[in-house]
Amino acid sequence: MNAAANPQGAVTLCRTTQKTTTIVFSRTLKIVHSAPQRRIGSKALAALGAAILCMFVSVSAVSQSSLPSMGEPADSALSPLEEAAIGRQLMRQIRAQLPLALDTQVDEYINTLGQLLVQASGRQKTNFTFFVVEDPNINAFAFPGGYIGVNQGLIEAMVFEDQLAGVVAHEIAHVTQRHHARMFAVSKTRTLRTAATIVAAILVAAASPEAGQAALAAGLAVNQQSAINFTRLNEIEADRIGIDILDSAEFDPTAMAESFAILQRKNRLNTSGLQLEYLRTHPLDNNRIAEASNRAANLITRKRDEQLDFNLIKARLRVLTTQDVAQQLSQEKANWRRHASPSSAYALTLLNLRSKRLNEAQRWMRELTKIAADHPAVLLIGTELKAAQGRKGESTKQLKTLHTLYPERYSILEMLLDQLIDARQLTEARQLANNYIRRSDRPNRRAYRTMASIQQQLGETAASHESLAYYFAELDEYQRAASQLELALAHVATGSQDELRLRASLDVVRGNSPR
Repeated sequence: MNAAANPQGAVTLCRTTQKTTTIVFSRTLKIVHSAPQRRIGSKALAALGAAILCMFVSVSAVSQSSLPSMGEPADSALSPLEEAAIGRQLMRQIRAQLPLALDTQVDEYINTLGQLLVQASGRQKTNFTFFVVEDPNINAFAFPGGYIGVNQGLIEAMVFEDQLAGVVAHEIAHVTQRHHARMFAVSKTRTLRTAATIVAAILVAAASPEAGQAALAAGLAVNQQSAINFTRLNEIEADRIGIDILDSAEFDPTAMAESFAILQRKNRLNTSGLQLEYLRTHPLDNNRIAEASNRAANLITRKRDEQLDFNLIKARLRVLTTQDVAQQLSQEKANWRRHASPSSAYALTLLNLRSKRLNEAQRWMRELTKIAADHPAVLLIGTELKAAQGRKGESTKQLKTLHTLYPERYSILEMLLDQLIDARQLTEARQLANNYIRRSDRPNRRAYRTMASIQQQLGETAASHESLAYYFAELDEYQRAASQLELALAHVATGSQDELRLRASLDVVRGNSPR
């Protein structure tokens, strides 16, 4: 059967097995993302929506057969465990298809901000994962299981960190209020179709704005107005709760309405004539802005500091994603002439460092330390410059000091571990990595991969495979995690404590692996 040519047939396939559903979803998504930019066919789009719908129908059928008809309406349509399973599946596809920011400092920043807001929401029991998509389009989205994506374009569009926090808090509210599950509860037929096409639009829009808009419009064609009204109600609720989250996290609650105003202004200035991606799945009108302003007016307005973390990460993203280093250098120098800010000096230091122009990098590093000497990101780029200049001993010594001061920042430890590995100080590197993993509630998954490399070089084969298993499990790649645990078992003694531990881990991984 050709799923792209017969989207209705794709839905029929989902009545067989979950494995078939996964295959249909995966193949159809590849059809869409392999198409040229702005040239995705309507049949492929329809198939993508059908495949996602297929996955939801399959999960919903299990839910209706296994749950009693009592409790919250959302639970009768989609349980939290099923939401988490859907989220893991979608996240696997996103990691495979979208240009996610892989830089440790960027990942660390968005997760630190996100987890701070989660703590303020009082919903710490939900495991949230935050990620940045290297896409200049203005967009942010949430999907079941606590996965929240933010496009680079949205980060760049925000003037203050509070405004970015407002958008992230809004997306957290979509998850904590279980809007995806509640959509199913409203109408078993219409809402399943609506939810599938909305998720499809989010994913497809990353490849083509026109295609994302077309997918959403096509999916909402049936009973369109009632579906849109329902999503507007979700938006209002997410605004209200998001503002409360901002206030609890001690951000300025007025920033929510400010972020809306920025989005409206960007939308009006959009020369393509198309609506911003974010506004296609998050309906925005003047009433929402007014309501957000009125609610924030009853809360404490907070003074905003220089927000170096936010401004430096914006500068870092600009440098890491630029396609024209010379043009970016010219732009950053112009920024510096207008306003001698730490972010411009940081960008100029990083641009020259990455281009191996070390004398120029040193010049801008001096400017940077004059105005932001003690910030950890500034100190970290200073150690990177020292290493590039051949002063590796000084760099390693400074990294050890920074790691002592900021033990929770894996971005610092990662650079230190790389230097220790290069110097063949493997035992010390293993100890530092092990201490970090044991001490952290949610260690950066890259720590497991680095630990595996260190253990392999030390001849600790079983331990290396076990660390890789944890790394793949953090990526929701449970089959690959299981394979690593099986390899580890081949290198431990039968009946040993190591074997018992590995088999217990293998049982857990197999229980999470899709069938």
